[in-house]
Amino acid sequence: MRNTYFLFPLLLFFTILTILNLNIPFFWDGTFFSELSVYFFENGYTNFIPPQEIDNGGIHLYSIYLTLIWNFFGKKLAVSHLALLPFILGIAFEYFKLAKRFLKDSAISLSLILLIAEPSFITQTILMGYDIFLIYFFFLSLNALLSNKNSFYKFSILLLCCCNIRGIILFTALFFIELVINYSSKKKINYWNYVFAFVMIGAWGIFHFQKTGWFFFSPVRENTHESFLPINKMFNQFIFICWKIVDFGRITLWLFLLVVGIVFYRKLKNQELLILLKILFIPLIILSLFMIPIANPIGHKYFIVIYLCLNIVVCYLVQLFLKTKFQILVSILFIVSLISGNFYLYPEKYGNGWDSSLKIMPYFELKNKMDAYILGAHINPNEVGTQYPLIADKRFSHLVDEPYKYQNVWSGPLTNFKYILQTNVINTDIIEQFESVKKDWKLLKMYKSGQVYISLYQNTVN
Repeated sequence: MRNTYFLFPLLLFFTILTILNLNIPFFWDGTFFSELSVYFFENGYTNFIPPQEIDNGGIHLYSIYLTLIWNFFGKKLAVSHLALLPFILGIAFEYFKLAKRFLKDSAISLSLILLIAEPSFITQTILMGYDIFLIYFFFLSLNALLSNKNSFYKFSILLLCCCNIRGIILFTALFFIELVINYSSKKKINYWNYVFAFVMIGAWGIFHFQKTGWFFFSPVRENTHESFLPINKMFNQFIFICWKIVDFGRITLWLFLLVVGIVFYRKLKNQELLILLKILFIPLIILSLFMIPIANPIGHKYFIVIYLCLNIVVCYLVQLFLKTKFQILVSILFIVSLISGNFYLYPEKYGNGWDSSLKIMPYFELKNKMDAYILGAHINPNEVGTQYPLIADKRFSHLVDEPYKYQNVWSGPLTNFKYILQTNVINTDIIEQFESVKKDWKLLKMYKSGQVYISLYQNTVN
């Protein structure tokens, strides 16, 4: 392969990064998938349908894979991190293959630096995010599609659909990528590529419905995150999508794409560039169309495949339209912008994408310190109220044997609790109640590091 000397340092970087973070626990909705893995680990595979409260309707490929690894090497955090490493390296390899298909040497090196600098992606690699599976199988499938490896493409999109609902959405995006590219080149689409995955989705849906009475939308969440929105709320979701995809420094890359598109619009008929733009915008449109009508809060990490495709597109534009001195200037701007994205911090009532930027890193040590303080003070965790993600049971976040968790306050009132555990990592919808706690309750302990703090308050009002 040409230019493989770019690849080795990249693979080494992710290997070292993983080894340095083997003690990081599962975080945010990663604890949902680790809970699924613990369920399969403890109950076996006699029933692939878990209890309804942890069933998301999908095939649970990520959780089943983790369980299999635990069965061989033990249910430990270090084992879980190392289990994800082959897929992280796989993403780096597939991303490199895609970049090499379109970019020259200097632009390839820039694209690999942008991969490392991308806040949401690098954070998910450290947090063992289940999105690692989605990203890997998407790029594996995309490269197989572009290389006309039909047999391998059938297999890879099958695995993509086994990840979760977003895997099926990305499967749909790949279908439209092939459809649009082939239409432009006056080729027929190979519909047989999609038959096996389509049959598998249908068979799983029927099997799941027979076991549970529902398909892909859980009755547990039908009035919350999986409910359909009225038209005015759909517009809000659209705004949130626009915000998330340009957030954390990516606005610089999008603005560059926009400016170059306006200035050089007459030269944008380059066939390679047109293919890249289709690879970028078709998944973005398909993901958005599926997400806008649903109440589920929009997360930065939902669009990581878009961010990585954006990296390659802007690198192609840099090599196509800019002279060397401007290439260096723009490259530095991109890198600095993305790195700075790890430190964006909005007011606490807004979503800060804590699972999608490196500003989260101090949280884990602070949480351990606070847990130790509460245990040392002989405070019953059942008397401590808090919100997501602090409510995660350590059986699923840290993979310990004994349960340890705080109580979920949901919508309050917080005065029902003797203690309140509060942090800016919580994206609460009852901010007024937490502000009242800060004002009127007794602060027992506070830990702070970087941009993260965590505080324990005692109820002295009642």
